[in-house]
Amino acid sequence: MFFSDAYINTTWHTGPLATFLQASKDAFARGPEFMYILHRMLGCAVETNEELIRAVCKMKVTITVRFHIDGVEMDVDADCRFFFFLEKREGRWGVVFFTLLFDKDRLVPVNPGCVLKVPEEAVERFPAGYRYLAWAEEKVGVKPRLDLDAHGPQKDALYAKCRGWLEGEDALVGVNGGDG
Repeated sequence: MFFSDAYINTTWHTGPLATFLQASKDAFARGPEFMYILHRMLGCAVETNEELIRAVCKMKVTITVRFHIDGVEMDVDADCRFFFFLEKREGRWGVVFFTLLFDKDRLVPVNPGCVLKVPEEAVERFPAGYRYLAWAEEKVGVKPRLDLDAHGPQKDALYAKCRGWLEGEDALVGVNGGDG
């Protein structure tokens, strides 16, 4: 699905596919007590430019991450949009760049009888679209990116990069298609 030179951009990793895969293996090796992640795909739309053999796939996804925080088992449900920038090389379609934007999230105890008190001041510095996910990642020692919010200028910039990609702009690197 991904070309070997693909660039991956998530809350917890930004960089080439190879370093993303290694970071994923390292996180998985820490076991489910660290965090356990599921992705539910909810539908997608694909735009293509057949002349330039390029495409953008936009996919709605809910990411559920199970965390153990302060002795309480919690799920973060984050509704987001995945963006896959693809091109065709030697007869094969593959992903060149991946990023996402977060629309909203929530923090839910696995056991409804357990309560985890999260002070508002602890989460207010994080982006509205994924503040509980970012807070929970930080609590388990992962420094989250803070520029993947669907409610800020990142959304317009990313949609512009989608159009640019389909019109032939250079391969994208950096957050939301930025150049760095």
